[in-house]
Amino acid sequence: MSQIQQQGEIPKGVSPNLLNKTTVEALSGLSAGFITTIITHPLDLLKLRMQLDTTNWRSPWNRIRVLSGELLANSVDAETKKLKVGSFTKELYRGITPNLIGSTSAWGLYFMFYYEYKKLIATMGSKKELDSGEYLASGFAAGISTSLITNPIWVLKTRIISTSRKAPGAYLSTLDGARRILKEEGILGFWKGLPPALISVSQGALQFSIYDTMKTSILKQQEDNLTTFQYIYTSAISKMVSTVALYPFQVMRSRLQGYTAIDQPKTMIQVAKKLVKKEGFTGFYKGVVPNLIRVVPATCITFVVYENARTALS
Repeated sequence: MSQIQQQGEIPKGVSPNLLNKTTVEALSGLSAGFITTIITHPLDLLKLRMQLDTTNWRSPWNRIRVLSGELLANSVDAETKKLKVGSFTKELYRGITPNLIGSTSAWGLYFMFYYEYKKLIATMGSKKELDSGEYLASGFAAGISTSLITNPIWVLKTRIISTSRKAPGAYLSTLDGARRILKEEGILGFWKGLPPALISVSQGALQFSIYDTMKTSILKQQEDNLTTFQYIYTSAISKMVSTVALYPFQVMRSRLQGYTAIDQPKTMIQVAKKLVKKEGFTGFYKGVVPNLIRVVPATCITFVVYENARTALS
């Protein structure tokens, strides 16, 4: 029996559901994306601002300290000089709207496309289960499809959370940002950073290939579904390996999509040359520390929520 068929089976004791498998995959992904984003958004904000910073810092911890200080400074009342908790929370969750829209839709679409492409590949072959290469191909196709649809949301998210609310010219809201991009850069402005984003889908493809290969191997050794701990360590390992391997493309994409991107290099090659010249090769890994701190637990949460939601909805 193929891995696709295994995922579609109804667990013992669970009543059949009227939802088709594609809808189950999409809803499970949406749920996982929503919960994960709410929990991890502040770290995402910190990571993105580090990626967009062009200063050559000796230690990432120094930059984290400075950025944290900037967040606090932007939350202090100008008259009383006291920290306003409400303002600090708003600073930490600046850009949460496009991030929620982007993450929930991206995860929902990705899991849906990934399932459909795996099913398509399974119907084309005669093997009982997919191999690592076929998982990788399914991940690539799902990532490209998702990126083409969601890139406008990521441009808005990057522009909004890369600047403080008080910064000159900062977008007032998601709608304000969309209007200004359309007016100042045209419709193609929403697809800035798409080339490195499409290259970056290899990270998701690699992650899912490792995850599904490990998952299939475990399922061969036990009758029941994976335990929560097994979901955690398989998702953590797959995410760490794929992130470190392809992180430089995230940095280049952020530079192309950033708030000041209008006056910056226009192509990925130009960005890479400028980055190496000014910041050295370590510049390609700016923000990798807070990113790993964010994405590894976030991925564990995402996959645990996704797998349990899929089981509940099946």
